[in-house]
Amino acid sequence: MYCTIIYMKNIEDSFGEAKHYKKSTGVRTFSVPFPLGGKKGNFTISTRSPLKYSKDEILTQACKLHSEGNVEEAAKYYQYSINQGFNDQRVYCNYGALLQYMGKLKEAKLLLSKAIELNPNFAEAYSNLGIVLKDLGNLKEAELSLSKAIEIKPDAAEAYSNLGTVLKDLGKLKEAELSLSKAIELKPGHTNAKMNRWQLFFDKKQFELALKDADSCNTELSRACALETLYALGRIDEIYERIDKTSKLDELNIRLAAFSSFIAEQEKKATSNNFCQNPLSFLYFSNIRMHLNDKNYFIKELIKELQNLKTVWEPSNRTTKNGFQTPIHVNLFTNSTEKISHLKLIILDEIEKYYEKFCQEQCSFIQNWPSTKKLVGWHVILKKQGYQSSHIHPAGWLSGVVYLKVVPPLDKDEGAIEFSLSGLNYSNDHSPKLTYQPESGDILLFPSSLHHRTIPFTTNTDRIVLAFDLMPNLSAKS
Repeated sequence: MYCTIIYMKNIEDSFGEAKHYKKSTGVRTFSVPFPLGGKKGNFTISTRSPLKYSKDEILTQACKLHSEGNVEEAAKYYQYSINQGFNDQRVYCNYGALLQYMGKLKEAKLLLSKAIELNPNFAEAYSNLGIVLKDLGNLKEAELSLSKAIEIKPDAAEAYSNLGTVLKDLGKLKEAELSLSKAIELKPGHTNAKMNRWQLFFDKKQFELALKDADSCNTELSRACALETLYALGRIDEIYERIDKTSKLDELNIRLAAFSSFIAEQEKKATSNNFCQNPLSFLYFSNIRMHLNDKNYFIKELIKELQNLKTVWEPSNRTTKNGFQTPIHVNLFTNSTEKISHLKLIILDEIEKYYEKFCQEQCSFIQNWPSTKKLVGWHVILKKQGYQSSHIHPAGWLSGVVYLKVVPPLDKDEGAIEFSLSGLNYSNDHSPKLTYQPESGDILLFPSSLHHRTIPFTTNTDRIVLAFDLMPNLSAKS
């Protein structure tokens, strides 16, 4: 039996940054072996006490935590299993998959290689290793590993889908199409493979084929991608018809809302999507000095706290280039330290002021304002020539950034944030933009549907920010 965990490349990246728009969609699937039997229910292990539970019970608990997304606890159980001498390929495979998700790619590679050493016919381990190798930039090795998974398990639809994305990145477009098509043949409802093939067709300007794949999925993502494809085909009337037809269904679809804002400006004609038709008019600017006696001291101490937290260099499937970012599974505002907790209170206060400023607006963005103030936060450290490519935050509602260390603009807007209605798959040179040069302590708030990027800088220093999303109500997007 297998418990399947799905990982999606942000097209944050084109499919968007969980916390987030990138060249390939790269939807990937990890297969996580799930041991049968074992103790039912929850229990806790301790490295200080004798082994109380059987191997299968501990593996079952680890996989349960893993499948629930409790990655930190799951990692403890996997590591405990290894420390206890459980020489089991399932432990190494699962733990490797988990470490990949946590951004620890080199460690993940070692564990998955160990799983293969223990069981040379372990198709899932070869498949997961192929994904890790891809994230490490070793595309040739990734192709070999995924091909080996398929050799062992010829009906492995996920391996075919993942191989398709690797072949695409290698420039082997015909082979990529064949691999993705095989995944869909094996699993006709394989939405991830269809959307990977949609991106392949879109990039090859085979827009009719791309549209067919997007329309066969009927998800929030695919409906937005279908509109982007129709724009490439020049079928403007159909775009408006589709937006009108799904206006209720996609009222809170962030990616579709981003495109609707673009096409409405492009055509000078409003659409039926009422999330936030003119997001550039919903920008908000403040500074943490309004809440502090000594802004500089606070920022200095806050940066010290952030330095103690794990970051990943150019994390895979994220928009950060030439810089570090918090791993995807880490929320800075969970069990946060003193200054981070204080900053959270400042942010929540500014969010209240934001709502008070715009509360009379009749768009869904304001009228469906989140009643539960759940924040997800991460931080980014950009180095010289660093930047973040244009993206939106499809999982968020309201997005924001606090500037802790800025760089000199040098009369070229270096290090500035640029807001725009243009996206990865649609753009217009005459589409409105707004560039803002931040100062230390600035707080910016904006709709999560608004595209934004960081302009690269040449000064040999760090640019440090703490970014966050106010999340939608769970019921709003269910």
